[in-house]
Amino acid sequence: MGRLCQDCQKREATMHLTDIKDSKKTEQHLCKQCAQKRQKDLAFPSILSAIVQGGGAAAAKPESEAVPAFCPDCGLAYSEFKAKGRLGCPGCYDAFATVLVPLLEKVHGAAAHTGKAPERMEQVIASRREIEDLETRLAQAVEAEDYEAAARLRDEIRQLKGE
Repeated sequence: MGRLCQDCQKREATMHLTDIKDSKKTEQHLCKQCAQKRQKDLAFPSILSAIVQGGGAAAAKPESEAVPAFCPDCGLAYSEFKAKGRLGCPGCYDAFATVLVPLLEKVHGAAAHTGKAPERMEQVIASRREIEDLETRLAQAVEAEDYEAAARLRDEIRQLKGE
């Protein structure tokens, strides 16, 4: 069993909230029920709130398009998310996806985080992608019973892997 809820001290904490104010980090570990009770108090200002209130995602997709009223995991009301710009749990991303995906694309340019790689890793990453592509082509060649092409692809893969 994990950490106990800081409020009730009875149930396992499933919500872990981190707040950073004036360079001070505070963490709260709550169970689902206590988190729902506290949710009304979690009105921290955020840029996401300003964007949502400004119509960022709403302009991209009508809100009536399959947006549930509440998150099934934590019970956060969509109207509360829209007003405060804060989600209640990881399940909110799925529950409000029809609104969040266009919003994230508008704010960040993409809905998925791809990260960055150091410059020296670019060659390694490119080599891995090339190997994956060759392995896919190898599987297709074997399936098509083109064994000559499969042998060439196998040799290329071995060469790239340094075998």
